[in-house]
Amino acid sequence: MSAFKRFEDVPEIPRAQQLLFEALLSDSPKNRASFQEWMTNIDFDALDYSSLRLIPALFSDFQDDPLCEPHRGRMKGIYRYFQFREALLAADTHKVMEALSAAGIESLLFKGRAIALKFYRSAALRPMGDVDVLVRPGDVARAEQVLQKLGWQYRYGEAKKTRDVHSHDYINGNKNGFDLHWFALYESPVRGIDEGIWQRAEQTEWQGVPVQTMGPEDLVLISLINGRREPEAMHHGWIYDVALIVRSHPGFEWKLVWHEAGLRGLRPVVFEALLLLDRVVPDVLPVRYLHSLVADDPDLRRRLLHPLIVENRTQGLDRSRLTDLGIVPEPRRAIPRLWARLFPARSTYERWSRDTSRPKHIRYTANTAGEITWLYLHWHQLPHLAELFKVADQAALQHLVARYPLDSEGEGGITVEPGLLALHDNDILPRYHARLRIGGGQSEQNVPVSELAEVAIIVVNDSPHCWRIRSGSPASFGVSYHLCAEDGELRQWDQPRSYFMRARTGYLAFVAPGQHLSCKMKIHAPEQAGRYRLQLDVVQETVLWFSGQNMDFPEIQLNVIP
Repeated sequence: MSAFKRFEDVPEIPRAQQLLFEALLSDSPKNRASFQEWMTNIDFDALDYSSLRLIPALFSDFQDDPLCEPHRGRMKGIYRYFQFREALLAADTHKVMEALSAAGIESLLFKGRAIALKFYRSAALRPMGDVDVLVRPGDVARAEQVLQKLGWQYRYGEAKKTRDVHSHDYINGNKNGFDLHWFALYESPVRGIDEGIWQRAEQTEWQGVPVQTMGPEDLVLISLINGRREPEAMHHGWIYDVALIVRSHPGFEWKLVWHEAGLRGLRPVVFEALLLLDRVVPDVLPVRYLHSLVADDPDLRRRLLHPLIVENRTQGLDRSRLTDLGIVPEPRRAIPRLWARLFPARSTYERWSRDTSRPKHIRYTANTAGEITWLYLHWHQLPHLAELFKVADQAALQHLVARYPLDSEGEGGITVEPGLLALHDNDILPRYHARLRIGGGQSEQNVPVSELAEVAIIVVNDSPHCWRIRSGSPASFGVSYHLCAEDGELRQWDQPRSYFMRARTGYLAFVAPGQHLSCKMKIHAPEQAGRYRLQLDVVQETVLWFSGQNMDFPEIQLNVIP
């Protein structure tokens, strides 16, 4: 068993998508019950694209079920749309694969087309926007010539092409996409890194043309990494893909997936994806295997533990298992008493616990009336209880604080008399004030058209009140910017957020007055080259922009290059 009594940082998906996966992947009668709940609550006009892509498979499974009746026509229309689109894409791609084979260029189908070909009854059940094909790095130029002869064109300008690190994106007159890869993953463009993928490739036939596809473990690895590359805009269809692949191979080798992830330095990303997979489809990957991965990899374990300890989310840790990482020290040798008083030794665990670069958390339970019945917190959080919660009796709260049971690391759980504490009814704070500082002298950025960049930001709670967020609240705190022309004219107010504090189930999260947080803010360069100004801001979603409270924040000069 690992140091984790439970895994805290499991990504979450909306309830509607969880029901979709249960309807598609669960046995009867659970699959039908989930389908019924999904059909009862779904609004097709507000359906996200991630869910939309699963509709063809859902319609295929339930088209004859009476439960399908209210939306059968709508679902059938979606099914036929994707059936037509996939037929066009398949026809265009088939011609390319034929031409590559005729030219003697070794190629390898992967991602959507390979998965659809091997694991779906019909390509219509697995919608995709493009096709991904891997060739040897030395064959890229010849493969491009093949594509160009068939009417495909590079999707972007030539300036971007020189910056492509793992693939070139092509498009044809039918608006179909073809991604020509010389490395399988954006994150690992290293010579020779894909040799194992080529060695494990499987031969198959696609409408009379012999083709190679990635092996099942490699398809799963690519799915996991692509699925978690952009968590804020993640499509969850990869979960269905992975479940189908693993269930089709009783001898599926998870060790091979983990080995390849290690070679590429991508184990944290893969582990996060596996946590979500285990939550959504528990039978695909035993949770004991996840514990074994952590137990056997000290670097991964330290990386997973750090945010939990810094954010004080430690109630679910077995601290007796942390000594091998140096987080909880072995008993120290005797040292002079005066020296110990002047320079008290602190364990790594204690230093991390007191780190103020991230929000702090207090775990709680509440009864059906919303009254707090139990808290787990660190001793340095005690002075904030009177502000973080509604308090019925200040004297009783002081008595509660006085009997707080400190353990050796200054934390513990305490029972609360019902009626003494409760969560605040809303997320509005008495006063708002913040300061922002741009880290590393990054006040000017050069970013290519339509590409992404990151800027280090220091956020300071410059008010006398804690910023807080309740479990289940939508009022996340984040940094963002407003896009302005070089002369200061506002071009676009709303830009992507980079959140530094979100609601977590079972926790009250907060940033204390004077606390400095570190975060990375994403910049999305406009589609038109030129000089811009980015006016930084802090946002509390559903509540306000801090700049509306008479606060001035720094600017970033953005030079968007062709």
